[in-house]
Amino acid sequence: MDNSSNTKSTKLTEIHLSSGDDEIFHPAPLPTDDDGFIVAFNIDQHDEILTFFEKHGVVVVANVLTEQECERSVDDVWKFLQEMFNPNIDRDKPETWDSNWPMFSHMGILGSERWLYPQACDNRQNPNIYKVFCTLFGDHELMTNVTRAGLMRPTKNVYFPSLNKTEDRENWKTISNWLHLDVNPLTGRATTYGFEHVAEGNFEPSNAPRSAQNKSTNNGMRVRKLQAVLALVDCREQDGGFHAVPGFQHYIVTWTKQNEKLCLHSNQSRDPTSVQIPRDDPIREHIQRMPIR
Repeated sequence: MDNSSNTKSTKLTEIHLSSGDDEIFHPAPLPTDDDGFIVAFNIDQHDEILTFFEKHGVVVVANVLTEQECERSVDDVWKFLQEMFNPNIDRDKPETWDSNWPMFSHMGILGSERWLYPQACDNRQNPNIYKVFCTLFGDHELMTNVTRAGLMRPTKNVYFPSLNKTEDRENWKTISNWLHLDVNPLTGRATTYGFEHVAEGNFEPSNAPRSAQNKSTNNGMRVRKLQAVLALVDCREQDGGFHAVPGFQHYIVTWTKQNEKLCLHSNQSRDPTSVQIPRDDPIREHIQRMPIR
């Protein structure tokens, strides 16, 4: 990422990886502000951001994009929908949001295609976003890519101009409490949809998944891997959106031992970089929605 030498010369606070071996899961619920949004930090609160993240496993940083950058990003999302899926999609006409809408809509994801548009690329090189990830990684040398866009259609009281009436759209709902890991904690193999440290090498599949992390070229769980959600508009709790189990990183090794068969099965599946959390897993009791802005 191309950033100024001043940014790169800034001394970073040392990061600490959790051992993940707490025998009992200790919930770490996220505090909210007076408006019901998760408490957020400013870009320059480096130590506070890192301390919060290492406790909760998730952190919100406010105002990384300007209002104009957010608007251009939203414009590019709708342009992406029109050019990649259906030229008749109109952001002001919900009646056009059915035909040829991208797959994975029940997950809030706009297909599997990369969101390769000018503002998306600018966002990935944004100095503010870069600064946040330098803080979380404890390093200035980062690699990134451009991944996917997400959009959740409203499901209640949707106004349709052509019909001049308001209707509900239950079929636009996303999966309730969809919970998964975008890393297989047994092997350490992670999705490419995220930020990585430059030390991460190409993952070499192992015939013995239990020992995959010990291969010299597989950093696996020994390095910090992160994903981010860039909120382009305010995301209220009633709007849906991202949710997580705060504090799970302190328990993940114990959880993996308890769910080794599940991780082994996922390693042999079509997507060995993802593990779906079972519906009856007690960890689900600690899911927290994350309204962000």
